[in-house]
Amino acid sequence: MKTIQFLTVVLAVITFASCDDNNGTEATQDLSDLQVSIAVIDETTGQVASTHTALNAASYEIDFGDGAVVNTGANYVEHSYQSSGVYTIVVKAFDNEERFLRYEDDVVIDFGDVSNLHEGYTTPLSYEGMELIFAQEFDNPTLDASIWTHETGTGCPNLCGWGNNEWQHYRSQNTLVDNGLATITAKNESFEGANYTSSRMITKGKFAFKYGRVDIRAKLPRGQGLWPALWMLGSNIDQVGWPACGEVDIMEMVGNRESTTYGTAHWDNNGNYASHSNSYDYTEDLDQEFHVYSIVWTEQSIKWYFDDLVYNTLDITSASLSEFREPMFLIMNVAVGGNWPGYPNPSTEFPTSMEVDYVRVFQ
Repeated sequence: MKTIQFLTVVLAVITFASCDDNNGTEATQDLSDLQVSIAVIDETTGQVASTHTALNAASYEIDFGDGAVVNTGANYVEHSYQSSGVYTIVVKAFDNEERFLRYEDDVVIDFGDVSNLHEGYTTPLSYEGMELIFAQEFDNPTLDASIWTHETGTGCPNLCGWGNNEWQHYRSQNTLVDNGLATITAKNESFEGANYTSSRMITKGKFAFKYGRVDIRAKLPRGQGLWPALWMLGSNIDQVGWPACGEVDIMEMVGNRESTTYGTAHWDNNGNYASHSNSYDYTEDLDQEFHVYSIVWTEQSIKWYFDDLVYNTLDITSASLSEFREPMFLIMNVAVGGNWPGYPNPSTEFPTSMEVDYVRVFQ
């Protein structure tokens, strides 16, 4: 396991002011009812969010107290602190004449050792007779654009709902790389006609491989209607389409069965759709700690592993499974809603995240 820093965030006493003489002029009654909520999104990264509304507000200014100031017309802003300290968050709601209301909240950031929050199963950096050919450890502060591409939108017009009647709009902004983790966060927020946002990233056109072992260490989200996935598609998908390109789902979890992981393959069998799947039931929900989701892919078979325990095998020697003798690329995403998981309900808590510690490929 990689060594990371732990961050705890404690909300301090909240203060409120209706105006500030330092900037602008006092607001009239036309600008009123400033409501602000400061929430901790991810205590391991110091990520906080401000949700703010005011009647007749034209814009907002959010000063996070560490030099970061955001001017926006949106009612929701996120920010990540990088060091320990006491920070005063000041939110101002402005009208069109630069009159404003003011809200203030203190946040205490304290770095410490929290290896316990990243506990779970881990796998080695080497295997006898194999070479590590690909490793994404997410140790840099940004996603490696030479490897990953964000797929954005809703799939429309060609594949609306991405073929499964999903509800999310994929955005790059829902991916955060920090403290050695790539975090994909699903949010209940309106964006371009969708009520939910999330992220989906692929290595298409940048990294693909044929045969080998894949290890992905991840902690999953939870909640009715969530659908996290770690998977692969054939690199020839643009030429032959799906399912003729082949698909290997290294891990899927549906958010009403949070202790179960599924390993599945999809392919075209002489013009007919075909699939093979099995599942593994763990003793705890998969959002409690990190686990390693793996496949071992050879000319003869694909085997699925959960924490090095094999639970599914597909013999691919048949000529009808030729899809699995071609290179494939990697995909990571969290869908919201769909034919299989169903849809969020009042019990589903947002935001919720899938955290990925590493992605490794051996041959």
